[in-house]
Parts: sequence; C-alpha cells; structure tokens
Amino acid sequence: MGDITELIKTFVILLAIIDPIGNLPVYISLTANKTKDEHNAIILKTSCASVALLTVSFLFGKYIVGFFGIQMPAFKLIGGIFLVYISFTMLTNNKTSNLLSEEGDAKSDIALMPMTFPLFIGPAAISSVIIQSSGLTLWSAKLISIAEFVLIGILIWISLKLANRISKFLGKGGIKFITQIMGLLLGSLAIGIIADELKVLLPGLS
Repeated sequence: MGDITELIKTFVILLAIIDPIGNLPVYISLTANKTKDEHNAIILKTSCASVALLTVSFLFGKYIVGFFGIQMPAFKLIGGIFLVYISFTMLTNNKTSNLLSEEGDAKSDIALMPMTFPLFIGPAAISSVIIQSSGLTLWSAKLISIAEFVLIGILIWISLKLANRISKFLGKGGIKFITQIMGLLLGSLAIGIIADELKVLLPGLS
C-alpha cells in the first residue's frame, strides 16, 4: 500500500511540474503559423521525446549524480527547494514567459527545444524523476514508473492536440486557476520532501 501511495505521489508531483494545461498558451504562440501536418509532427515528436527524456533521466540520472560525489539526501534537499521555487512561479503566474521570443517563433522544428526541453521536461522534472529513482530497487516498481512516463506523454499529446479547444473552453482565467492549483499541490509535496531530507541530514531535528 505504501509503495502505491508513493507512486501516486510522485506521479502527481511530475504532472504538476509538467503542467500540460498551463503550458498550452506557450505552445499556441510558438505554433501560430504552423500547418496542420507540422502541428501533428510537433505534437508526436514532443510527446515521444518527453517520455524518452524522462526515462533516460530516471534510469541513469542517479548514477550521474553519484559520479560527481553528490550524496542523494543532499540532492533530494536541493531538488525539493527547487520544486518549491517552481511552485512559486506557478502560483504567481510567472512561468515560461522567456520562451515566447521571436527566435523561438522562427524555428522550423521546435519539438525538442523549447517544447520538450525546457517547456515540459525541464530541470525540475528531471530532478524529480532522479529523486524518484533513488528510492526504487525492484524492476517491477521501475517499470510502473516508466509506465507513468508513458501516461504523461499521452496526456501531453492529448493536451497539445486539443490545445485550441481547451484554451477556448477554459480561457485565460481557467488555465491560470489550474496552474495555481498544480503549483499549490507541488509546493505542499515539495515541502514534505525538504522536511524528510532535513531529518536525514540533520538527525537532531527528528
């Protein structure tokens, strides 16, 4: 039961970080002059690349962290602090504005950059899956996590495919509200991560 709860929690954290609905205005702005075929190609490539980047980070990220001699509790602590920062930007509606540049609009292929990285799968998402992988040893649990990444990719595909309809239905206010709810959830869960790792690094606090 505990493992299932942990998997659900990590999925919610990842979904809140990626925020498919909140990122729709950026996607719409970057693809305003694209044809239908170009839209479909960008959507498919972005979804697949997002799953691939999450999976690679999940499988190999902790070894890279270990290679540089970084202790996992310390990495989890700074990761939790970074997630709090991301949640703050979501709550204050101050996220991804730097992606709306003329240079970005002029690119013929935006699927990998900036759509996959850093819009959907940025440093916060990568840090989150590395933290997630550090607590899993059984391959059955790892495969479930990878299945979660596939589900995330499907949700990204659906949200981008229906981007204009969702934006018209929710409006700016609705999208902002969903982003802030995601930010509130993310911040609450991130504080829990920070508290747990402080107890590990500073046993006197527990």
